[in-house]
Amino acid sequence: MDDAEYYTYGNIKLGRGQFDLPPVLIGTIFYQNETIVDRKNPEVFSTQKAIKRIETHQSLSEKYKIPNLIEISATTPKSMIKYLEFYLDHFNPPFILGGNLESRIAGIEYLKENGITTEQYIYNTISNLKNKKEVEVIRKFKIKSVVILILGSENMTSNQRYTYLTDKNQPNNVNIIDGLKDIGVERIWIDGGVVNLESLAHILETQQLISTSLRLPVGTAANLFLFQFSSPRLNIKFHTRYRRASIMFIVTWFSNFIFYGAIEDAQESFASAYQSIEFRDILKSRNIKLFKQF
Repeated sequence: MDDAEYYTYGNIKLGRGQFDLPPVLIGTIFYQNETIVDRKNPEVFSTQKAIKRIETHQSLSEKYKIPNLIEISATTPKSMIKYLEFYLDHFNPPFILGGNLESRIAGIEYLKENGITTEQYIYNTISNLKNKKEVEVIRKFKIKSVVILILGSENMTSNQRYTYLTDKNQPNNVNIIDGLKDIGVERIWIDGGVVNLESLAHILETQQLISTSLRLPVGTAANLFLFQFSSPRLNIKFHTRYRRASIMFIVTWFSNFIFYGAIEDAQESFASAYQSIEFRDILKSRNIKLFKQF
């Protein structure tokens, strides 16, 4: 039975209904065009570099006492199986199952055949219940945890995002949350769906609304829009790192989970989240009302 304050996955606590717990930081590996993956054949990758990236991510999690998960992405079903074989040979669940739909389905089938239960991973993502094949897979394999991705425009308001989840706009005249529960999903995460910086502002407001009223875990991939700021005049590597760190700081306050992006960006993501938590705790302990929430 889940505690009212959080979901548990192994020794990981994922907050819901409040932001007192540190957010779970999620790094993605084997994403499209990752340097450790062969560009011509995604089934081929550097095992040593993959291990090093995951171990670095996990060591930072331990150092800063911030919970972590790995998202395993894939662009083809065959490569997904290769990645899962590798991961399960070297690491343990829980983890996030990402990638495109066909790859996710192949992954689910492989995991079932190899004794990994649906309590041991999280399905990422679904945006509606109109794809009958996807809905049937979730039902058939009894997927227990699913991330809902809110798809919207950059200026979609928090109320509109909330309505996206609660209106009866899905097949069989249900909302997406109840529809997922009807097919056996027990744990639902809400991803705000970042488009640009403005959308992130609306999403952080939405996350507070959903946390209070629906008591579901909320978070987002806060750094997705950063590619918009690339420029030949800038040192792209460090320019993006600094922007990522600044965004991670504020997102940490109002998120139960954060898809920080490429796993090689773990260093600045964990360090920034840690400092954000420390600063928030100082405000609380000193009763400093920097924002109305505190």
